Amino acid sequence: MDEDPEHRINSLALGGGALLDLGVYPVSLAWSILGAPESVQASGRLGPTGADTDVAVVMRHAGDALSTLMASSRAAGHNTAHIVGTTGRIDIDRVWFTSAGFTHYDAAGAVVEEFTPDIQGRGMQFQAIAAEEYVACGNFDGELITLTDSVEIMGTLDEIRRQIGVVYPGEDPSLG
Repeated sequence: MDEDPEHRINSLALGGGALLDLGVYPVSLAWSILGAPESVQASGRLGPTGADTDVAVVMRHAGDALSTLMASSRAAGHNTAHIVGTTGRIDIDRVWFTSAGFTHYDAAGAVVEEFTPDIQGRGMQFQAIAAEEYVACGNFDGELITLTDSVEIMGTLDEIRRQIGVVYPGEDPSLG
């Protein structure tokens, strides 16, 4: 991504960093599948502006389930998501946080199911329409993710930021 210190991804004043720009998607995916993490371990690298450029996270969830995620503003990865279990896995296509397809494999690696969405655009229009409807009705709690879930996910992101040392202007670094 852009290396300009004034670019939103690099500017602490603009809430920059790989975690909040990119990492929120895998953190939210892990929450939606496994629930709130019981523990979080994070490591990261900070760029010249103090914004994180790379972050790696391991979270432990109920039932001893683990989730792992990485986000980087310096390097382009595969940008896919994988849900791996003892009886198979689901591979979610590139740019999985939009309207991506998936392939479900059994434990032996045979394809069980493939899905390709027939959606125009990035698929984010459904989020915008839902948000518009919620606001119009005065309902600020979503059906798929509640306001409480959103706040708790932000709390997880704050814990990750604390562990990797990202402090935004106006925050007291001693409170972490």
